[in-house]
Amino acid sequence: MGSKAAVVMFVEADPREVFRNGLEINHLKSKLLAEEILGTAAHETEPVALDLAVWPSVGVACTASLPGLEVVCSRKLAKPHPSQLTEEISRLAAGRVAYGVFMHSAEDWAAFAVWSGGELVRAFSVSPEAGIIEDVGEHLPFETPFWSGERAVRNEVKYALPFHPLQLGNEALRAFFGFILEGREDASCFDPEEFEIPSFRQV
Repeated sequence: MGSKAAVVMFVEADPREVFRNGLEINHLKSKLLAEEILGTAAHETEPVALDLAVWPSVGVACTASLPGLEVVCSRKLAKPHPSQLTEEISRLAAGRVAYGVFMHSAEDWAAFAVWSGGELVRAFSVSPEAGIIEDVGEHLPFETPFWSGERAVRNEVKYALPFHPLQLGNEALRAFFGFILEGREDASCFDPEEFEIPSFRQV
């Protein structure tokens, strides 16, 4: 698997509908959002398809401010403990619900988190080397097949976990945002290659 992601979205509308409707991106707000994440001035570069934007280069933030939705992608967000992002995410969310998905295929690591009303509602982080790194809050519906054994690892002998973290990470992407990087798409998914996100590099 080659899934890599460090993406947070602040939502007031269903991300699926926002992406499918092709709503116009506010580039000024997107730039200001990128500068908040990078902590410095930034200049806009070429836009990047969403499937690549979710794991931008170091020193780059891919951000999009749309009606009902803001997207933030930056490697700075890829923390083993998503709870450590709570203060920053809550400030940027400004009362909105926020969803985050973080994963890296080289480590088989995946994590996700949900914030609402400025509080962390759910955070989970896991890798075969470290085991469960963080587990806060109640399980979400998309997690059920993994905990019940329906998504067990079958092709690797003595895998250290009962399920593959990257599969869980992709299901979090599907549940939260309506797309996946790897796996089987269903009717709820849109193609992330068809939506471009503005890219900003720190000055």
